[in-house]
Amino acid sequence: MLNREKHQLMMGRILKDIYSDISISPLLGFKGGICAYFFYGLPRFSVDLDFDLFVTDKNTQKQVFKKIGDILKKYGGIKDAYMKKFTIFFLLSYGDSDHNIKVEINTRGSVPDVRKQYELMKFLGISMMVSTRSYLFVGKLSALVSRKEIAMRDIYDVYYFLKNGWEIDPELINLRTGKTVKEYLKSCIELVEKVKDNQVLQGLGELLDKKEKLWIKKHLKEETVFLLKNYVSVVG
Repeated sequence: MLNREKHQLMMGRILKDIYSDISISPLLGFKGGICAYFFYGLPRFSVDLDFDLFVTDKNTQKQVFKKIGDILKKYGGIKDAYMKKFTIFFLLSYGDSDHNIKVEINTRGSVPDVRKQYELMKFLGISMMVSTRSYLFVGKLSALVSRKEIAMRDIYDVYYFLKNGWEIDPELINLRTGKTVKEYLKSCIELVEKVKDNQVLQGLGELLDKKEKLWIKKHLKEETVFLLKNYVSVVG
């Protein structure tokens, strides 16, 4: 069961430890849903920690894997940990009845010179490399279509970013998808239109308050499709 306050406190402590370690902090860029929640006002809570690693050197990746593992061990038991071709992954259990924390580090770099997609920001006094809005947005749009199954959190995030006027970087879209913005958004529209009414709250139930959930059930799909079509109507 998710205790949001406890989970957020735990993630905050882990982030502090990661970005206080000068041997790995310059190498990691913080991204994903909880990044948008902490830094850009996303109302949806997230339970995972996602990063990009700025280097591809295997020895450095091994060092990061060990350091992150040592940090996480302070807070509970590591249920799973591995290094695959493009991913460093940990699953942390910090309490028998508590939600797990996934820590996932992309080691490939989603775009060339991925470090340029990050900027130095502060979280509770701790400096860290944080994804720009444009990089977060393109990452979310890419995930929306590329996942094996539709994730409603992706649709919710896309709706929030569009509603708040976030711009879509055409170059980033092309690098991630090989398509123009118009081409790619049309595929996003097709996907959102296929969402069934009984799917709308899947994966979002524990992440939003009751008022927000009621709005989502009635309006999220319709509003997201409108905002995507509106964007398509003005891009070349």
